[in-house]
Formats: sequence, structure tokens, C-alpha cells
Amino acid sequence: MLSVASVMRGSRIRLVTPLQHIRPHVRQPKLSFVRMQSTVAVEEAPAHINAIPPKEAPLHSYTPSSLRLEPIQIVRLPELKASEPRESGKFADHQLPEQMAVMYACLATGEMERARRIFMVLHKNNPEDMLVLGDIRMHNSFMDAYMNASPSPRTKDALKWFESLSKYKVKPDLTSFAILIKGFIRMDSMHTAKVMMMEMQKAGYTIEDLRKCPDLQMEDVEKVNSVVQMLKPASAKLEPLIAETPITPSTPEYAEVNPVKNSKNETVIGVKLMRDTLDALAIKNLSRYERQVKLEERSYQSALDKMQHDQISIPDQLNVRPLKAHLWQWHQALKASIKVELRRIENTLERRSVSEDAALDKDRLLYGPFLKLLSPDKLSIITILELLRLNNSGGIIEGMKSARALIGVGKAIESEYNAEQMAKKSNKALFDQRYSVHELYGNGKLFNMAIRKAETKRSEAMHPTDWTPVWPESTRAKVGSVLTTLLMDCAKVQIPSFDPETNQKIVEEIPAFYHAYQYSKGQRIGVIKVHSHISEILSTEPVGAVIHPRLLPMLVHPRPWLAYNDGGYLNAQSTIMRIRHCPQQYEYLRKAHEEGLLFRVYNGLDVLGKTRWAVNKKVLGTVLEAWNSGKEFGKIPAAVGMIEDLPKPDDYDTSTKAKAKWLADNRKLKLDAKNHHSLRCDVNYKVEIARAFADEPMFFPHNLDFRGRAYPIPPLFNHLGNDLCRGLLQFDEAKPLGAKGFTWLKIHLANLAGFDKHSLSARAQFTMDHLEDIFDSADKPMEGHRWWLKAEDPWQCLATCIEVADAIRSGDPENFMSRIPVHQDGTCNGLQHYAALGGDMAGAQQVNLVPSDSPQDVYTGVAQAVERMLEKQAAEGVESAQMLVGRVTRKIVKQTVMTNVYGVTFIGARAQIENRLKETEGIPEDQVRALSTYLTQQVFASIGEMFTGARAIQDWLAESARRIAKSVPKSVKSKTSKQAIADQQMTSVIWTTPLNLPIVQPYRKMEHKQVRTNLQSLTIKDPSQASPVNVQKQRTAFPPNFIHSLDATHMLMSAVGCVEAGLTFASVHDSYWTHARDVEVMNEVLRKQFIMLHSNNIMANLQNEFMERYKDYLYPVTLVVANPGEPVGEGMIAWDDERIRRKNSKAIENGKGEVFLPDPVEVQDEPFVPMGTVEKSNKKDSNVFHFGDDEDDEHDLSSVIIEEDEEELEAEAKAMGKALRKRSKKKAANKLFHSWDPISFPPLPDKGEFDVRKVAESDYFFS
Repeated sequence: MLSVASVMRGSRIRLVTPLQHIRPHVRQPKLSFVRMQSTVAVEEAPAHINAIPPKEAPLHSYTPSSLRLEPIQIVRLPELKASEPRESGKFADHQLPEQMAVMYACLATGEMERARRIFMVLHKNNPEDMLVLGDIRMHNSFMDAYMNASPSPRTKDALKWFESLSKYKVKPDLTSFAILIKGFIRMDSMHTAKVMMMEMQKAGYTIEDLRKCPDLQMEDVEKVNSVVQMLKPASAKLEPLIAETPITPSTPEYAEVNPVKNSKNETVIGVKLMRDTLDALAIKNLSRYERQVKLEERSYQSALDKMQHDQISIPDQLNVRPLKAHLWQWHQALKASIKVELRRIENTLERRSVSEDAALDKDRLLYGPFLKLLSPDKLSIITILELLRLNNSGGIIEGMKSARALIGVGKAIESEYNAEQMAKKSNKALFDQRYSVHELYGNGKLFNMAIRKAETKRSEAMHPTDWTPVWPESTRAKVGSVLTTLLMDCAKVQIPSFDPETNQKIVEEIPAFYHAYQYSKGQRIGVIKVHSHISEILSTEPVGAVIHPRLLPMLVHPRPWLAYNDGGYLNAQSTIMRIRHCPQQYEYLRKAHEEGLLFRVYNGLDVLGKTRWAVNKKVLGTVLEAWNSGKEFGKIPAAVGMIEDLPKPDDYDTSTKAKAKWLADNRKLKLDAKNHHSLRCDVNYKVEIARAFADEPMFFPHNLDFRGRAYPIPPLFNHLGNDLCRGLLQFDEAKPLGAKGFTWLKIHLANLAGFDKHSLSARAQFTMDHLEDIFDSADKPMEGHRWWLKAEDPWQCLATCIEVADAIRSGDPENFMSRIPVHQDGTCNGLQHYAALGGDMAGAQQVNLVPSDSPQDVYTGVAQAVERMLEKQAAEGVESAQMLVGRVTRKIVKQTVMTNVYGVTFIGARAQIENRLKETEGIPEDQVRALSTYLTQQVFASIGEMFTGARAIQDWLAESARRIAKSVPKSVKSKTSKQAIADQQMTSVIWTTPLNLPIVQPYRKMEHKQVRTNLQSLTIKDPSQASPVNVQKQRTAFPPNFIHSLDATHMLMSAVGCVEAGLTFASVHDSYWTHARDVEVMNEVLRKQFIMLHSNNIMANLQNEFMERYKDYLYPVTLVVANPGEPVGEGMIAWDDERIRRKNSKAIENGKGEVFLPDPVEVQDEPFVPMGTVEKSNKKDSNVFHFGDDEDDEHDLSSVIIEEDEEELEAEAKAMGKALRKRSKKKAANKLFHSWDPISFPPLPDKGEFDVRKVAESDYFFS
């Protein structure tokens, strides 16, 4: 885990560098919007559709409210520390999460004394860690458990715990008082409750604060009011809920959707439950806000209904009559076995061990409390469904990896328990507070920074503060193991067979699941195999169990982001960033929020969530018709019936080869059918949601990935989805096209039709030239010529055809009310950022950063450059070039050019080009591999020549990341082994975006941990345990991740800018959407925000941040020792340098010409092959010098050499410069000199002549 105690403390450093600020001369906008005190302005709520900006608004009509970004402020936390040897009696870092989780489970299941003992041991043996981890939320959990103890509350223990808080250096919060007051009033001990209220007031909390505390239910609040009468009668009333006019939705008049059927012609249960969830939309006499609350409750309830349905009809899921009774028997037998195991756990806890295995009894003490969290019924159902769901996963045929299965079952148990607890935490006061914030968000007042900060503080005071530690992987594995083992013991299946002696038919009862070992990628792994009979049935009718709720679009604005963990859905808790296996990132977010640095990020996400969407009903009608036809249409998969086995070949019984081929073909046929079925179910979900929301507005709450890119949280239906989703969606607000808006709508249609590489005027004319096709598509999408189906994105094309046809037929296109989002896409967005960072004029011209008469296509440019190189080499007689001349197209190079900027490797790029060459006529199949290798080299060379600035910056980013990842703090002890120092390399690359969002690269070599379970000993990777970084991934991933973070920053800045200008805005990464009439204003926003972003010296800021953040770190440097008389060049050191002489006096020669500091045992055990020797040879006469930091021996790491792979050696050689390359040509090897020096970074590449202000004049920057 994180350096448990120290990681929670941090500091903030303000990084100020000279900024260049540009203020272009533009006219003030004539738009109707309210300017706030912050950098955001919010559009006034229109009373009717005419309350929009006038159509004659000028082209350049946007001026940002701020022309500069605030200085970057660095959040610093202590770097992760490697696990140290455990002191006597002290828990190791990786054991603390296990003990905390056990303590939590004991509190939840009433084992108070055991929980208290664990707490006391933790606090005694790990006092520093517990001062951080044992915050007030943990203490509140103890007091709450005492006050809710069975059979009667343990009030004395609760009060005693309350009085001991000062001993543990924590102060009671509002929840602490609320727990005690609630307990006393439920016992009718009003006098004690009164005393606690008085103590609460002395602590600075008010009665009104108490009433709003989410720990009190409505009945508790009423009793509080009676106690308040004893203190101050006037304060006994509650403020009423803010009222909203009820809205009664009209009954939808759309064709019923023919749902996906299973093999028994029954509606698939997942689709049925989705329909049940969506029934909340039709509830009458409720406001939209209240219906949204019901919808969210129903989303969680649908998961519970799913398990209830499976409990009742689990035998019916698999449609094989002989198997039905057995499946039900599995459930009944497993439930009984769980009850027996729970009794054994009780006996073990009471020291009446029923097992001769002491280790097993010890395990029962660990997993026992977790098995009590859910009923045996639910534990049984979850275990069965989870194992059936995981069948054929992880590359294991008819089975699954043991580790994946056991951890998966444990995680499913944890998720279900957390969902149950979340549903219990809600009351009227919390509802009122969230409603109030929601109103402020809807009317735009929340974009005022002062109001936002005040509401943030208020929300934090009322937010539920439950202590819910995450279960470590080892705990999940143990819980999953006991349940899986019990299932394997009782789950049997009956298979017809013959008695070999009597030759009579019999029925054998064999295990449905069994444990085995097999080899995968050269490693022996444990697997859980599923009997082939069951696996075959599952392939035709997958279980598809859904434990977690499938969240839907929202009926009202999302809850605004007031904190890193407070926003999105009204009641469901979400985190602003999707974090996987990186607890460090979570801590940086928490610290940045506490420092008040994330409000601009919150603003940007709130803008995205505020966009109101609607279903395009005309497109929906066509989709329903196509769906119900059952035929494949417009990328909607066809309905498929029962798949029958292929006919057996004649030689099936005599030929092993024929039998194997038949089995393989059948397996592939059924796998394809299963995948097809899944695709149709996915479309079914989308169509059902669209139909349910046809008369309702929709909103999509957003959060970020770890690079800062925004994504909608609803997973099934959103504008980032496939073409079907996008075609079904349109803006809910309509705006008149205006003269220029109609032109942009025509351009948009041409883009969708594939005519997007021509000038804007040519694209508009393309649409006018195809009016007959457009009208036919709009009028007869199913029966007509179907021109719209030829588009790459047919459903979006159809939606735009309908819009264009309606606009023309209106007789006044300029006043036609349009809702279709018009897209503006960047030209290879990553290269745009690289060109701006490096001032690369040639690159800027290729990606439309400078004005031009027509759009430049970088992919065509690279293809043409490659073609010129091929022609030249073909003339020189290069055979590969002669075969490829005239065959290199834009399509062949596009994917490689697009991904090159994001760090694609040579191998990955070759695979991309190889796939394209296979599709190219005239190229022999046996030559594709060799030609793809050759062509990839030419493409990389062409990109390097065209984007020299981008390549230089990419190299600088990669080299800086390499140095950071290989560095260690100066505090690392000296004279440790190589492996010990490698284990100390804990340094992630961390940087801050221009919006002050801290980003932590998550790539680490996860520590493998042995966990003994009932089934087998598992080797698992535990993300909670501090692990060394993966140097290679940190280095290769940093350039693309950094560019992604800039792209995300530009998007969030543009979102805020568009709201300032009164526009509706949506984005799909580097594709930005708005109404057709507002495209030119949005383009102006995009250009000015891009200029504002890159007017900051981003690379200098990054370099300064690295120098500040890592100033106390050392990193390994390798130098070539110049021979006497040899010039000392870059990457070299003189043979008589003072540092060498100083270290020689301490060094020991090993007889091979290699010199080491005293520690000969380490050197002999792990001989070191000098890095950078001639052509990576293993010459035994190489001489190596080692030395440490110049600051005496306090930080001497000279006996340590970090092992590297070939790619690391190449990077090291490149860093050593020309001296090492020159040396590689010599026959005699120089000595290498290894040092741990204070970290430094290469000089930044020289910036080119491109001026980012030219972007303001480029019409094709986004188009």
C-alpha cells in the first residue's frame, strides 16, 4: 500500500514561470448570457425558442473572459517507499489493509470484541500508521456498532469510546454526535441526548447541522425536535423541501421492441430487467428530479431483482432439461454447505476448533466475518453465477484461471454488500441539500467560484462519512476460495454412460467443476475447469449475470462536481477519475482538492454534464423497423435462431484429423454465434433505452480517465457510443440555422458521406449535388435507394439527411429550428499539439495550424513523402521499393501516422501496415511480412523528416521519464545489493496539467504475493502494496499520455469557453459538437483556447516542475572513460578525473579489470555485463568503474547496477551520445564509469519559428 502514514501528508509549491499572453483584437460578443465572477458565463434560461442569439452575430464574436491561465501549482506528496523488514510485533504494510478489512467486517457483523482487539493491536504496534488511517470515520464506525449492538445497545462502551477520542488525537465530528444522539433518542433517553446536544454545540455544530446529518432518518429528526424543545423551542422546525411543478409524462407512442429471445423463445432476462428499470420513467405525478431518484434506486434494485430471478429460476437458465434439477441442487447444496461452514467459523471463534488443520482454522478467523455480511442465499447465487460467467475467460478453454475466479467471486461479494449499504444511506435533509445544489447548477449560479466553494464546504459537512475500507486482493481470494471450494464439492452433473462389465446404460455423477494445472505461456498455473457438457450448453445460452447496476442517462442535470468524490448521479457515489491499481493517484486528487486547485476541472465537467440531449424520433422509427424485421441492417446484427452442429464428415469415426477439424469448426461456429448474440443484446439495450427516453430529456454525467480525458459515466447509451447511439441522439434545444448554419449543416453531411478532404465550399456543393439521394433517404430510408447506408456512419448520415431535407422543405432554411450536432474534428490532434510545442512550421502546415486555401491532409502528405522515397530507392535498384512503388495509399499509412504520435512501437506499426498490405492487390502473400517491415521503416523516416520538432520533443519526454523512473531518493541507504536498489525504484512520472490536475502514471511491477487458500496457493498481484515502477512503460507511455493530457486540457477549456459564448457544447475527445448556427463561433473558441493554452511555455513549465518535484533524487549515469590522449566528448569522462582517483583509493579490483567498491559477495553472485560495450558483446576483458554521489559516502550507491533489457540499453546508449557511438567502432573496449548523480534533465529542444497566434487565422484548424 502507500507509505501508510506519510503519504497522507503533502505540500503545495507554486511554480511561476514567465508567460506570454496574447490578446487578439476582436469585437465584443452580442450574445445573451450572464457573466459571472469566474471564468465561466452561463446562458440565460430562454423563456421560448426565440430567446437565442441573433442570426446575424459576427463570425469573430467570442472574447474569453480571461486571456491567461493561472500559474501551475505543484502538489507534492512523499514518494512511495518500498516495504521494509518488519519489526517485531509490527504489521507489515501489506498486512494493514487485511487487518483493517477484517476489523470492518467484524463491526458489520457484531463481533465487537474482536474488532476492538484488532484495533488495539494495530494502534499499539503501528501507532504512526494508525494516526493517519485511524481517522474519525473509523472511530465513528465503532461507536455506531456499539449503539446498534444486539440484543441491546452498548451505550456505556459507545460513550467510553467517545471519551477516548482525544487519546487517539482525533476530534469528534458532526457524525460522532449524531450517532450518539440518535442512539439515545431511540432508547428514549432524552436527558442524555440533551447533554450530547449541548456538547455538540460547544464543538461548534448547530441544531440545524444535526437535522441535516445524513445519519438521521426522518423519524430521528422528529425526535430530535422534541429534545430541541428542551434547549430552544424556536429552533424545532425544519425547512420544507423545495417544490417543483409535477410533470406527467405522456405515454410513448412508439412501436414495441421485439426483445432478444433465448433458445426457448423467452425474453433474455437482462433485457427484461432493463425494461423493468425503465418503468420508473413512466411514473406519474412526480417531478423529473424525483423520478430521477426513483430511476437510480431502480438501477440498483435491478441488480437485486436479477439475483432474485436467478434464485427462483436458476435451472431454467441453461435450457437443458437433465441439467435443470442439478443446477437447483447446486444452489441448495451450496447454501447448506455455507451454513455448515458458518457454524465451523463460530466454533473456531469460540476456541472449539473442529479441524485438525491449524492453518485452516487461522484462515477461518480471516474470512469468517466476510461470509457473514450477506445471506447464504446470496452467497450461493453470486458464487454460481460468477463461475459460470467466467467460463472460457483468460484464454482458458472450458474453464478459467484460479486466481481470476477466486478474486472475482470475492470482489462480487464485496460489491453487493457495498451496494446494500449505499441504499441505506439517504434522508430528507441530504435530499434537500442536493436538490438545492442542483438548482444552483441548473440556473448557472454554481459557476460562480465563490458560490461553488461555499457549496463545496456545505456539501462536505453533510456528505456521508462512512468508513468503508477496500478489501485487499488477498482477502477477496480467501473469501472466493472457500465459496468456490464448497461449490466444487457439491456441484455434480449426471452424464449417461455404460457399465464396462455389464454393458448396460448407467448414469454417472461427476463433478461439474474441478481444479487442475496447465501451462500457459511457459508458466504452470492453476485453473478451474468446467465440465465440457456444461461448457457446451453455456456457449449457446450465456448466463450474463449482472451484479452491478447498469446506470442510465439522467432525466435532470447531474449533481455538480463539488469534490473529487462528490458529483455525477444524484445518489450514487462517483469519483472524478477512473482509477485502476493506482492508490497514489487518488491521494494526489484528494490533496489537490483540499488545496482548492481542481475547480476549473470541475467547471469543465459540469459544462459537459449540463448539455441536454433528446432522442431523434424519426431515426428511432427507422431503427425500430429495422430491428423488428430481424434482418441485418445498418450494422444492426440479424436475429439468429438455434445453432445446430455441422454435419459430421464421413470419416469422422476413422480419421482423428477429420474429427479434430469438425470439433474445431463447431467450436468456432458456436463462439461466433455467442458473440453475435452478445452484439444483438447490446443493440437491444440501446434501442430499449432510446425508446424509453423518446419523450424525455437526457443528461450524461462525465468523469475523467487518469490522463484527464472526459467520458460519460452511463455505459450503455451515450454520444461516445457507436454510430447507432450518435444517430439516435440530438440536442434537446433547437436553434435556427441562420445563413451560415445551413452551410455548415451541408458541410457536415458531406463529411459523414466521406467527402471530407476537400474545401468547405466543395463540401457544401457536394450536398446540393446529392439532394435527390438525400430526399430519398429521408423519405424512404428502408424502401428507397438507401444512399445513406453507403456512409461509414450510416445512422448519423440518415439523421443529417432528414435534417437537411426538412430544412429545405420548410421554405426558409435560415429560420429552420435545428437540433443536429455538427462536428468539428482536429487534424491529427496529437501532431497539432507537438507542432505548437516545438514551433515546428513544416509540421504546423501539415496539420492545419496555419492558414491555407484548402485543408491539408497529413496522412496524404506522409503517403506522398513515402512514395517519393520509394521512387528514389526503386531507381537505385532496391527490390522492396520496386514492388511497393505506386501502391502506398493514404489508407495504408493513416493508422500508423495517427498512432505514431501516441507512442506506437515499431512492431505495432508493422502489424498495422501488414494488415493494410494484405488488403492491397498485387502484393504476394509470402512477401507481405518483409515488405511491411521495409515500409514501416520508410513511414517512420518520413514522419521524422516532416515533424522534426515533434520527434525532438517526443525524445525529450521519453528521456526525462526514463531518468525519473530510474531515480531513487537520496535517503536510500548505501552499500545495499543490486536487487535492493531495484526494489527502491518507486518513482512514478507525475506532472500537473495547465488546469492544475495532477496526473500519476500507474505503471508498476506489481509485487507478487503468495496467498494460501482452501483450493491452492495463489500468486496474486496486490495493487495496495507499494511496488517498483516499470521503467520501460513509464518511459514509452509518457509522451502519448502527456499529449493526451494537453488534448484533454484544451477540451475542458473549450467547454468553458463555449458556455461563456452561450453555446451548447459536447465533445468526443478531439471532436467537438455544437449547433450548426454556432459552428463558426465554436471554431473561434477552439482557436483562442488553443492559443491561450500554448501561449504558456508548457515545456519550460514541465521541465521546471520536474526539477522541483525530483530535486532530491539520484539517477544512474554511465560515462565512457576516455583513454589517455583521447578527446573527452559528450558522455565521456577523463581517465584521470578526480572522481575516479578518489574512488580508486577505495575500490577493489576483481582480477578481470573490473573495479568495484567493497561488497565482493554481491558482485560474485550477480556478475554484471557492462552496459554499452561494443555491439552488446559479452567481452570478459571489459573494465567497469563504479562510484557514487560526490557528497562523501552518505548516499553512496556505487555498488549498485540496475539491470536493463535491450530497449533500455538502446535508450542508455542514445543518452550517452556520440562518444559511445564512436566507441562502438573501435576494437578495444573503453572502461565504463557508473555513477549515481543528482537528477538532471536534458536541455529542451530549440523552438522553431511557428507562432501559435497564426492558428487564429486558420479556417481548417478544426473542420
